Amino acid sequence: MKITLIILTYNRPDALAVVLQSIEKQSELPFEVIIADDGSAEETRQLIKKMSTGFPVPLLHAWHPDEGFRIARIRNAAIRISQGEYFIFSDGDLVLHSRFIEDFRKNAKAGEALIGSRAFLNSEVTNRILKTGNADFRSPFFTTAFEKNRINAFRIPLLSSLFHPVKYSVKLRGGLMGVWKKELVEVNGWNEDFEGWGLEDSELLCRLHHNGVVFRKLKLRAITYHLWHETEKRERLSTNRELLENSIRNGSKKCKNGLIRF
Repeated sequence: MKITLIILTYNRPDALAVVLQSIEKQSELPFEVIIADDGSAEETRQLIKKMSTGFPVPLLHAWHPDEGFRIARIRNAAIRISQGEYFIFSDGDLVLHSRFIEDFRKNAKAGEALIGSRAFLNSEVTNRILKTGNADFRSPFFTTAFEKNRINAFRIPLLSSLFHPVKYSVKLRGGLMGVWKKELVEVNGWNEDFEGWGLEDSELLCRLHHNGVVFRKLKLRAITYHLWHETEKRERLSTNRELLENSIRNGSKKCKNGLIRF
């Protein structure tokens, strides 16, 4: 099973370095890692170039010029250069538990997309991690590191198996998700009409749902630790919400402006 791990980033090389280190420590490595770079400056390119030497799997860099928040477009660019059969989408501010890839692989099923979750670190712990480059975490029972969703820092596979597929809802988020390439291609990938922060992942899940894909939350497995940052600006959120509502109302199975533009 060839897993492509696609990591989204934008001008945060210190966080990306820690994330890449967590990938190197995986119990099971992905087939390849692709950095989907939404227009970062030269420092990020240099980091990827440096870390690619000696990295345990191919480390590729998909980049486009900085013309605003265009993460759907750069994710599609990453998909186009990929060679995997299963995609895991994550962010450049999510440090991965050492069994993250293993957990996704063991739970991947045809016709099903896996939705991951985050444990949010506070600013103090985040700053310490970025300063030292050390992202080894103590047991979540004994730490005050988490700003919210501390329960998501627990890895309990036995309990995780009790979670059943969930119904599609606009509240579902797909920024941290595992999905088969075949099923992603069938909906034409990410909708590049989405620019600015928000809801491009919900709209992708909507089209997957209309194509018969079901969703399961991968709770208490595939742990990620979210590095704190300021809240993103949300100027185009109302426009993006209209795009999402149109896809729901029309039962859209494909987008016109995606992996293939027609």
